Amino acid sequence: MTKTRLVTVFLILAAFPASGQEVPENILRLHRDAIVCDLHADTQFMITYMGYDMSKRHRAVDWGPAGVAPLFSDIDLPRAKEGGVDLFNMSICPAPKSNRTPGAESFTRRSLKAIEKMLAKNTDSVALARSPKDAREIIASGRIAVLVGLEGGQGINNRIENLREFYDRGVRYMTITHSKTLDWAESAGDKGSPDFSGLNEFGKQVVEEMEKPGMIIDLPRVSEETFWAAFETVNCPVIVTHAEAKGLADHPRNLTDEQVRAVASRKGVIGVIYYCKYLDPSGKKTCDVGLVADHIDYLKKIADIDVVALGSDWDGNVIVPRELGDASRLPGLTAELARRGYTEQEIRKILGENFLRAWEKIQAASARGESAGR
Repeated sequence: MTKTRLVTVFLILAAFPASGQEVPENILRLHRDAIVCDLHADTQFMITYMGYDMSKRHRAVDWGPAGVAPLFSDIDLPRAKEGGVDLFNMSICPAPKSNRTPGAESFTRRSLKAIEKMLAKNTDSVALARSPKDAREIIASGRIAVLVGLEGGQGINNRIENLREFYDRGVRYMTITHSKTLDWAESAGDKGSPDFSGLNEFGKQVVEEMEKPGMIIDLPRVSEETFWAAFETVNCPVIVTHAEAKGLADHPRNLTDEQVRAVASRKGVIGVIYYCKYLDPSGKKTCDVGLVADHIDYLKKIADIDVVALGSDWDGNVIVPRELGDASRLPGLTAELARRGYTEQEIRKILGENFLRAWEKIQAASARGESAGR
């Protein structure tokens, strides 16, 4: 093994240390009995482009080219089961250098095909959830539910017909922007657009079209102007799959208190992300499971417990607390919440019931014809 290879392996192992966490048996029973939903994971890219087999248990060093993978391998079906995960997001993130290239559309189509193939190969252990009713039935059957989302509106390539097609193929939410501003929506990841503030008229049409069938409108990564433009264009609940509280950690990707309260006012949810950079942009605090719980505490304080959900960003090539290094370790977060005095009902809400309730409300609003575009 070359010196470079040894260094690579060392870095991979250092990024994924053992948690060393002991979870009390009563807390473990609660965690396994609860419905657990994770709203954001980027594992799809590895499935589509790296031959990642979701049916096998992995470590960062035992898969990928030449036996050495990139610095992520956080979730697969065995570890999801071990960690009590009942539903996880399969996020399609088409992020070429320019969001304005047609590559984003072809990326989305290729990714959907790969997800469909993975689901067909593992019908005994996983299934696509097209509705919260589907999700509950899949979970009750002992399988894991997969929620497919499109992380970034660049994937529709400025065509409403693509949005409708992807919905028909099972995509149930879309994150409006990724890290770059689109022709029709501003991102928090760059300087935005001088031509419009938040959403232009086509952007408003997009979120109205999402609202009609009950497609989830997801608002992380967007500029504050885009957040408010989308929120004011539609009547349904909105969600934020992976973000933090700006009042606790001042980062452009995090949400202001006003945004948190707005999401809560419509009975939407915010998935707390595990990314250390967003949990503590200063880098001065120890990045552990307590930091994740701190953000949950804060959201509960300024809004209410019903706004809190989980959005790990596993396999997003991000540094997370060592106790939450992969899906198998998730019971450690439940243990931390119990240690802080959260009740069983509150823990069940955070782990999954809040998200399923929000999704049910989004679909109910669609069924009643309450969308702003009608």
